[in-house]
Amino acid sequence: MSGRVILNLSEELVQRIDNEKDRRGATRNGIITRILEGYFIEQQEMSELYNEWFMAEVSKGIKSAREEPLVDHEDVVKQVRELIAGTREKNADKVV
Repeated sequence: MSGRVILNLSEELVQRIDNEKDRRGATRNGIITRILEGYFIEQQEMSELYNEWFMAEVSKGIKSAREEPLVDHEDVVKQVRELIAGTREKNADKVV
């Protein structure tokens, strides 16, 4: 392809684009390009925000691993088993 994109637009969207074209005096391609550019800018901003959040969460995890005491596997297994047993006991009357 030669840098062209073919879009399959709904009749409603085509009508909205044509209405905007009439109001602004722009071309259909110009309007679609503007819409897509806005979309891609928004996606880029969302991606950057996600990356910032992700890196902050990774940093928190690394800091936690360095500074907070780790829990032994056996202790975690014991806690999970106690939680399961307590939940079973609490909900015993609801089990059919």
